[in-house]
Amino acid sequence: MSDEIVKVQPDELRKGGYCMIRGQPCRIIEIEHVSKATANGNKKLHIIGLQVFTAKKYEDTINLTAGFHGIDVPVSTKAQYALLDVDLSTGFLSLLTDGGETKEDAALGRADDGKAFDDVGADIVRRFEADEPLTVSVLTIMGKDIVVEVAKDTSAS
Repeated sequence: MSDEIVKVQPDELRKGGYCMIRGQPCRIIEIEHVSKATANGNKKLHIIGLQVFTAKKYEDTINLTAGFHGIDVPVSTKAQYALLDVDLSTGFLSLLTDGGETKEDAALGRADDGKAFDDVGADIVRRFEADEPLTVSVLTIMGKDIVVEVAKDTSAS
Protein backbone atom coordinates (compact mmCIF):
# COMPACT_ATOMS: atom_id res chain seq x y z
CA MET A 1 0.00 0.00 0.00
CA SER A 2 1.43 3.37 -0.97
CA ASP A 3 1.44 6.45 1.25
CA GLU A 4 -0.95 8.04 -1.27
CA ILE A 5 -3.85 5.77 -0.20
CA VAL A 6 -5.39 5.09 3.22
CA LYS A 7 -8.17 2.71 4.31
CA VAL A 8 -11.32 4.14 5.89
CA GLN A 9 -14.61 2.75 7.16
CA PRO A 10 -17.77 3.24 5.03
CA ASP A 11 -19.34 5.76 7.43
CA GLU A 12 -16.35 8.09 6.86
CA LEU A 13 -17.18 8.49 3.14
CA ARG A 14 -19.25 11.50 2.06
CA LYS A 15 -20.77 12.74 -1.19
CA GLY A 16 -18.26 15.23 -2.62
CA GLY A 17 -15.39 13.37 -0.93
CA TYR A 18 -12.92 11.01 -2.59
CA CYS A 19 -12.37 7.25 -2.74
CA MET A 20 -10.90 4.66 -5.06
CA ILE A 21 -13.50 3.06 -7.35
CA ARG A 22 -12.24 0.11 -9.40
CA GLY A 23 -8.67 1.31 -8.80
CA GLN A 24 -9.38 4.90 -9.93
CA PRO A 25 -9.29 8.02 -7.69
CA CYS A 26 -12.83 9.41 -7.86
CA ARG A 27 -14.90 12.25 -6.39
CA ILE A 28 -18.03 10.65 -4.93
CA ILE A 29 -21.27 11.83 -6.57
CA GLU A 30 -23.56 9.16 -5.12
CA ILE A 31 -23.25 6.81 -2.15
CA GLU A 32 -25.89 4.53 -0.68
CA HIS A 33 -26.16 1.52 1.58
CA VAL A 34 -27.84 -1.33 -0.28
CA SER A 35 -30.52 -3.12 1.75
CA LYS A 36 -29.69 -6.64 2.83
CA ALA A 37 -30.03 -8.57 -0.40
CA THR A 38 -28.93 -12.02 0.79
CA ALA A 39 -30.20 -14.57 3.28
CA ASN A 40 -27.14 -13.90 5.43
CA GLY A 41 -27.89 -10.19 5.35
CA ASN A 42 -24.59 -9.05 3.85
CA LYS A 43 -24.26 -5.26 4.03
CA LYS A 44 -23.25 -3.60 0.77
CA LEU A 45 -22.30 -0.08 -0.25
CA HIS A 46 -22.98 1.27 -3.76
CA ILE A 47 -20.66 4.13 -4.81
CA ILE A 48 -20.69 6.22 -7.99
CA GLY A 49 -17.91 8.71 -8.68
CA LEU A 50 -16.14 10.73 -11.33
CA GLN A 51 -12.46 10.03 -11.94
CA VAL A 52 -10.59 13.13 -10.73
CA PHE A 53 -8.33 13.48 -13.78
CA THR A 54 -10.67 12.44 -16.62
CA ALA A 55 -14.21 12.97 -15.16
CA LYS A 56 -15.10 9.46 -16.42
CA LYS A 57 -17.90 7.87 -14.37
CA TYR A 58 -17.07 4.78 -12.29
CA GLU A 59 -19.28 2.75 -9.97
CA ASP A 60 -18.94 -0.25 -7.70
CA THR A 61 -20.86 -2.19 -5.07
CA ILE A 62 -18.70 -3.21 -2.12
CA ASN A 63 -19.53 -6.12 0.20
CA LEU A 64 -19.01 -4.77 3.73
CA THR A 65 -19.05 -8.11 5.53
CA ALA A 66 -16.95 -11.12 4.49
CA GLY A 67 -13.26 -10.23 4.59
CA PHE A 68 -13.92 -6.47 4.51
CA HIS A 69 -10.88 -4.43 5.59
CA GLY A 70 -11.88 -0.86 4.68
CA ILE A 71 -12.28 1.27 1.58
CA ASP A 72 -9.27 2.77 -0.19
CA VAL A 73 -9.23 6.56 -0.17
CA PRO A 74 -6.58 8.65 -1.95
CA VAL A 75 -4.80 11.10 0.36
CA SER A 76 -5.60 14.61 -0.79
CA THR A 77 -4.73 18.15 0.23
CA LYS A 78 -6.10 21.46 -0.98
CA ALA A 79 -4.22 24.76 -1.02
CA GLN A 80 -4.81 28.32 -2.27
CA TYR A 81 -2.30 30.18 -4.45
CA ALA A 82 -2.15 33.56 -6.16
CA LEU A 83 -2.06 33.16 -9.95
CA LEU A 84 0.96 34.76 -11.62
CA ASP A 85 0.83 33.39 -15.19
CA VAL A 86 -0.88 30.86 -17.47
CA ASP A 87 0.93 29.01 -20.27
CA LEU A 88 -1.87 28.72 -22.82
CA SER A 89 -0.09 26.06 -24.88
CA THR A 90 0.56 23.58 -22.03
CA GLY A 91 -1.99 24.69 -19.44
CA PHE A 92 0.68 24.92 -16.74
CA LEU A 93 0.31 27.71 -14.21
CA SER A 94 2.82 29.87 -12.40
CA LEU A 95 1.56 30.25 -8.83
CA LEU A 96 2.71 32.16 -5.76
CA THR A 97 2.69 30.38 -2.39
CA ASP A 98 1.98 32.11 0.93
CA GLY A 99 5.72 31.87 1.62
CA GLY A 100 6.58 33.86 -1.52
CA GLU A 101 7.86 30.85 -3.49
CA THR A 102 6.74 30.09 -7.03
CA LYS A 103 5.01 26.80 -7.82
CA GLU A 104 5.12 25.71 -11.48
CA ASP A 105 3.79 22.11 -11.47
CA ALA A 106 0.02 22.65 -11.41
CA ALA A 107 -1.89 22.47 -14.69
CA LEU A 108 -5.39 23.29 -15.84
CA GLY A 109 -7.74 20.36 -16.33
CA ARG A 110 -8.68 19.26 -19.83
CA ALA A 111 -12.15 18.76 -21.25
CA ASP A 112 -13.28 15.36 -22.52
CA ASP A 113 -11.70 15.95 -25.95
CA GLY A 114 -8.27 16.32 -24.28
CA LYS A 115 -7.59 19.55 -26.20
CA ALA A 116 -9.69 22.34 -24.69
CA PHE A 117 -9.53 23.23 -21.01
CA ASP A 118 -12.33 22.14 -18.67
CA ASP A 119 -14.87 24.66 -17.32
CA VAL A 120 -12.61 25.81 -14.45
CA GLY A 121 -9.61 26.09 -16.79
CA ALA A 122 -11.56 28.05 -19.40
CA ASP A 123 -12.84 30.40 -16.66
CA ILE A 124 -9.27 30.97 -15.42
CA VAL A 125 -7.98 31.74 -18.92
CA ARG A 126 -10.86 34.16 -19.64
CA ARG A 127 -10.48 36.01 -16.33
CA PHE A 128 -6.64 36.02 -16.50
CA GLU A 129 -6.73 37.51 -20.01
CA ALA A 130 -9.06 40.22 -18.64
CA ASP A 131 -6.29 41.11 -16.12
CA GLU A 132 -8.42 40.06 -13.13
CA PRO A 133 -6.27 39.22 -10.07
CA LEU A 134 -7.03 35.56 -9.22
CA THR A 135 -6.43 32.91 -6.60
CA VAL A 136 -6.76 29.25 -7.47
CA SER A 137 -7.48 26.22 -5.28
CA VAL A 138 -5.24 23.29 -6.12
CA LEU A 139 -6.15 19.75 -5.09
CA THR A 140 -3.16 17.43 -4.72
CA ILE A 141 -4.23 13.80 -5.10
CA MET A 142 -2.24 10.68 -6.08
CA GLY A 143 0.86 12.89 -6.41
CA LYS A 144 -0.74 15.17 -9.04
CA ASP A 145 -2.05 18.72 -8.80
CA ILE A 146 -5.46 19.66 -10.23
CA VAL A 147 -6.90 23.17 -10.26
CA VAL A 148 -10.44 22.83 -8.86
CA GLU A 149 -11.58 26.41 -8.12
CA VAL A 150 -10.84 30.01 -9.05
CA ALA A 151 -11.75 33.21 -7.22
CA LYS A 152 -11.02 36.91 -7.47
CA ASP A 153 -7.91 37.76 -5.41
CA THR A 154 -9.30 40.32 -2.98
CA SER A 155 -5.88 40.94 -1.37
CA ALA A 156 -4.42 42.25 -4.66
CA SER A 157 -6.50 45.43 -4.79
